[in-house]
Amino acid sequence: MHPKGFKFAAPQLRRIVSNVEVERKFNPGPKFASLFFNNNRTKTETQSLKVLSAHEGLPFTILRLPGQLIRDIYYDTHDDELCRLRGLWVRQRRISVLPHDPFQIEKNLNGDVTSECIKSLAVDDRLVNSILFPSRFGWSSFRDKAEWNAKLRVGGHFNNSQFVEFDGKENVSAEILRASEMKTKLEDLQVTVDLQTRRQSWEVTQLADGTTPSAKMTVVLDEVTETDASVDGSDDSAFLHTIGEVELFQQLVTEDKDDTEHELYRKEIAAKRMEELKEFVLGNPDLFSTTPKPVGKLSAYEAWKASRR
Repeated sequence: MHPKGFKFAAPQLRRIVSNVEVERKFNPGPKFASLFFNNNRTKTETQSLKVLSAHEGLPFTILRLPGQLIRDIYYDTHDDELCRLRGLWVRQRRISVLPHDPFQIEKNLNGDVTSECIKSLAVDDRLVNSILFPSRFGWSSFRDKAEWNAKLRVGGHFNNSQFVEFDGKENVSAEILRASEMKTKLEDLQVTVDLQTRRQSWEVTQLADGTTPSAKMTVVLDEVTETDASVDGSDDSAFLHTIGEVELFQQLVTEDKDDTEHELYRKEIAAKRMEELKEFVLGNPDLFSTTPKPVGKLSAYEAWKASRR
């Protein structure tokens, strides 16, 4: 028996759900455009928004996803404490889905697809202005409601990272309080960065050996500008940055672990997924170049801002 007046509670076991995301950044390699954007080798499945790509020379199978125009507004304290010290990125995201054909806007604007459309995915003034007339271009306008999202880095570094994601204002608010040791609330944060991204993405459905990836694998190519900037070529000093990422995303569910055990298991899974991702990226250097060292959009934006001071 326990001494009178003392009670010992066993750890609570409950169903715990968390998201695991690992990513590796890359620069588009010499064969990336010719293999990922070659519509002549693309097989369409009925009228689906998704296109199965079985390219000659591509060692894995991809499913092309609808393009997106994304606006990300990042928030932090006045001294960037959450990002700099806590490894926590907080943002509001608005997404517009582009046409099924990644070159449809260029077709509508120019009448045909030129080689420049494949070489460049720039978000120019024509594209931004077409948001005002979505029906003309066959795509939806920005979602009216922004979605709150936070990413906590739990491993790796800027180019090869492991994250836990938090979605929804309530979950983001709770994570900010936890990360700041109850010192900072969501309402205390201020806007630090406002970026617009044109994103093209592909899901890897089958690896070179014929197996399915262990988690959802996505190849992403982003071209990023400042939200209010004009990048039609009239301003050579405007911020414009292209970066690619390969991501593995998995939802992790445990029924028989407490919080500490779940976190240890999550880290174990994240480390395994990172090794798988490393093998995939380094095994395809003509597609995913890591020389020179890839630079993420936020790092590139900070360097660009510093160069203008």
